[in-house]
Amino acid sequence: MANFYESKPMQWVKKAGEKVVGNKGIQAISSGMMMVMGVILLGAVFQLLAVILQTIGIIDQSSGIYSALMVPYKVSMGFISLYVAFTIAYSYAKSLKMQALMSGLNSILIFLIAAAPIKTVDLAGEAGGTFTGMDTMALDAKGMFVAIIVALTSVQLTHFFEKHHLVIKMPDAVPEFLQDTFRSLIPLVVNAIIWTVLGYGCVALTQTALPVLITGLLGMPLAALTSVPGIIIIVIIASLLWTMGVHGTVAVYAAIAAPLMQYYATNYANHEAGQALVFMPIALFGIINCCGGTGNTLALCVMGLFSKSEQLKAVSKAAIVPGLFNINEPVIFGYPIMYNPIMCIPFILNPVITMIICYFGYMIGFFKPAYISITANLPVGFAQYLTTLSWTNIFIPVIAFAVAFACYWPFFKVYEKELVAKEAQAKEEK
Repeated sequence: MANFYESKPMQWVKKAGEKVVGNKGIQAISSGMMMVMGVILLGAVFQLLAVILQTIGIIDQSSGIYSALMVPYKVSMGFISLYVAFTIAYSYAKSLKMQALMSGLNSILIFLIAAAPIKTVDLAGEAGGTFTGMDTMALDAKGMFVAIIVALTSVQLTHFFEKHHLVIKMPDAVPEFLQDTFRSLIPLVVNAIIWTVLGYGCVALTQTALPVLITGLLGMPLAALTSVPGIIIIVIIASLLWTMGVHGTVAVYAAIAAPLMQYYATNYANHEAGQALVFMPIALFGIINCCGGTGNTLALCVMGLFSKSEQLKAVSKAAIVPGLFNINEPVIFGYPIMYNPIMCIPFILNPVITMIICYFGYMIGFFKPAYISITANLPVGFAQYLTTLSWTNIFIPVIAFAVAFACYWPFFKVYEKELVAKEAQAKEEK
C-alpha cells in the first residue's frame, strides 16, 4: 500500500491531472467562471428574496414588486453566457500575455454574432409591419458552450496572428490604446467572418441557432458524462487528483460548469411556470464537498479533536472552523490527506456512498432539485437549503457527515496509531 502512489497507473493519472490543471485554456475556463460568481450571486440574492416573499404570500408573480426584484436575476443569469465570453477570453489572453481587455471585448462581439443573430419578424395586429431585432434567447446558460468555444478560439486565433506578425502596426507616436485597437483589427475581422458564416449558416441550413445545435451535439457525449455513473466517475477522478496534490475540482470543473448552469436555469424556468422541478445527475456533484470541503472532511476534524495524536489534534483544532464553511485545505495539507495511502481510501470512497444514498433520496422525492444558483462558500447546510428552500435538503450534509464518519473511522484509527508511535519515539529520542 505504501507504493500505491508510485505505481505506473497512479503516476499516469497524476501527470494527466497536472496537464489538465496546468493547461492555460482549462485555467482560463476555471478562472473565467469564478470571475462571474459576483454576477451570479447578485442574481441569486434578488431571486431568493422574490421567491421567499412569494412563498410566504406577500407577493405573487404578477406583482410589480416581484417583477422588479427579478430584474437583477434576469440581467445576470439571462445574459450569463455573454459575461462568460468576456471573462474567459480576458483570463486566457492575460495568461498568453496579450491585451486582455481588448480580447474580452472582442470575444463579446464575436459571441453576439454567433449566438444572437439579427432577425426580422412580421408583427401581428391591425398595424402590421415588421420588427428587426437581436434574438437573445441563447445568451443565458444555453449559450455557455458556444461562449467558451468563442472565447478560447478567438483569443487563440488572435495570438496566432500576433505571433506571425499578421497585424497592423502603428507608429510609436500613436497612443497605446489606438495601437492595441489596430493590432487586433485583422484577427477580429477574420474571427467575425468565421463566426458569421457558422452562425448564420447554421440557421440557414438547420433552422436552429448555433448555440442550440452545439449544445445538442455536445449533449450526446456529455449525457454519459453527466449521468449518475458518469458523475460518480468524475467525483472519483477529482478526489483522486486531490490526494496527489492536484486541484481535482478545477481539473473537472470545465466539464461540469455548463451543465450545472443549465440545471439551475431549467429548474428556475420550471418554477416560474409552475411546473415540476427536474432532477439532473449533475446535482450530485455538490455532494463531494457538502460537509467540510472536498472529501467531506468535517467528520475527520471532529474525530481528530479527540485524537491521541498531537499532530491530528492540533490540525483538527485549526481546521474545524474553516471546515464548517466547507474549506478544508488545513486537513488536506495538515493531516495530510495528500500522498497518504491510508487516508486517501475513505477520502475518495465516502462521497461516492453519500451520492448513491442521496440519489435514491431524490428519486423518492425526499430531496428537492435546486433552482436557485448560489455558488459562494456557505456554512454547512446553508447552500442545500437556500438553493431549494426545502428543509429536507439540509439532511444531505447530515447524511454526508454520518457516512464520512463511518468511512474515515477505521482508517483514522490505523493512521492515529502510526502517528502516536512516531510521536512517542520522537519524545524518547529527545
